[in-house]
Amino acid sequence: MPEAHVELFIDFSGLGVDTTAEIYRGLSATGPWVLIDTVPLLDEQAVYIDSTAPLDTPVWYRIVGDTATEDIQGPFTVDSLDMVWIKDPLRPWASQAFALCEGPVGPCGPADPVYLWLGFGAEDWNPDVGLFPILNSEHPADVYARRKHADGVLRFVTRSLPAAESIYDLFTAGGPLFVQAPPIYGWTDAYVQPLVVNKDYLNPDQRVPDRIWNVPWVIVDPVIGPTQGTLCANWCAVAEAFATFADMTAAGGTWQDVADGTLVCPPGP
Repeated sequence: MPEAHVELFIDFSGLGVDTTAEIYRGLSATGPWVLIDTVPLLDEQAVYIDSTAPLDTPVWYRIVGDTATEDIQGPFTVDSLDMVWIKDPLRPWASQAFALCEGPVGPCGPADPVYLWLGFGAEDWNPDVGLFPILNSEHPADVYARRKHADGVLRFVTRSLPAAESIYDLFTAGGPLFVQAPPIYGWTDAYVQPLVVNKDYLNPDQRVPDRIWNVPWVIVDPVIGPTQGTLCANWCAVAEAFATFADMTAAGGTWQDVADGTLVCPPGP
């Protein structure tokens, strides 16, 4: 799967006795800064994956240890690759990218791309009101509050059985997902709560693996919680890179490398 994230290597060795670090993100090397996470440090080091960085936009990071040790890293630019991304920031290994198919004259074969983006459905901005009839009055009493944010539908196609299984992995946790699209879509990065996930057969011959998906969603506040592993420090990534334990050790890997995420994703400069 292509990747759309920023990988930070945090190393405060010899600079203090830091056990945690606050990570801030900004659009310049001097800020303004927005706090995005606080992470534990192991031996004053950590590998951090930011899967919510804006696409196609240079960003910088300010990393501050609990003894005021500070590091500025950047710029980093995450390439959208002209794809739409549905991510689970708490389960980054499950995130998926969806490409466009331009038809018979475009780069679209019988099973390429495997993840095919069909589009965003119409948005609804629902009211938050109560209308109460009043005896002998033409008009009801109108009790209203701030209008709700958008809800809509995500539509996409998978073109293999393993791809359909990966969509199950993406949605099965049940919580909010993070949706990003290239700037040309005019879509603002948002956390959405998926509702009913609808999967249907795209071909009358149900032996053909193509599936079409329609997923209603509602925009919600960002999720808060610990990440379930990282893109690099999880057993799926390790097993994909090394078929056996002997292969891992032959490549110089250790259990420490598995724990800190550097086995599959080596530390940056």
